[in-house]
Amino acid sequence: MKRVVLGLLLVVGILPSFAQKKQKITVPLISDVQVDAVLGEWDSLHNVADEGLWFYQLGQDADNLYVALRIEDKALQVAAVLHGIAFNILPNKKKKEDILFLFPYLDNETKRAMLQQGETLGLEKEDDWMERSRGYLVYGFPTVPKGLLSLQNSYGLYATVRPHQEKLYYEVVIPKVLLDYTQPVARIKLSIHDGFSPLLSTQKQPNARAGGMYGTYRYRGPARSKDNRTTAVLLETKID
Repeated sequence: MKRVVLGLLLVVGILPSFAQKKQKITVPLISDVQVDAVLGEWDSLHNVADEGLWFYQLGQDADNLYVALRIEDKALQVAAVLHGIAFNILPNKKKKEDILFLFPYLDNETKRAMLQQGETLGLEKEDDWMERSRGYLVYGFPTVPKGLLSLQNSYGLYATVRPHQEKLYYEVVIPKVLLDYTQPVARIKLSIHDGFSPLLSTQKQPNARAGGMYGTYRYRGPARSKDNRTTAVLLETKID
């Protein structure tokens, strides 16, 4: 039965239907944030494209930027677990590249094994499944080496994902001191990665066959249909 469930999820069209035009938002001040993917301290989340499939919110305090997501759609949950949830700050200066934070990050062999074995990816559980992630995939932070970053690191970058009652909750903290080119405004992209689209706005289509750090395992899904989900939002905001 589990194999049947996963098969049904994977044949659903999850190729990206990109965001509506860039939205201007205000990032509220919040306090006493516990980055545990429970989201009890968040007053409300924005409904992405009014589709009711996933929701997001940003918050900040004096030192950190926070991101919270709630994913309700099953196919998008599978995509998030297999390929990660990406946070990008897009460059507003010439000859600059994105800042990227992606989590969870699974290697290609783990993805293949999960698909071939027909697992439900642990979405029915609330513990242990996050151990499959190799860490965070990071790029463009001025003081953080690009590539794979340990889940336990000295930079203050931290994220967690929690499945609960058929929904997937995500929460991340990013210290403001690590961010660059966010003034006068920050151009932010939040996305559920599909496994083959470029992770960086200036990046060419990744070479999955080469198996490099930014090449990803390709699940060749069905052709585009009218049922595609919006998988990314573009935001413009001020970060104090």
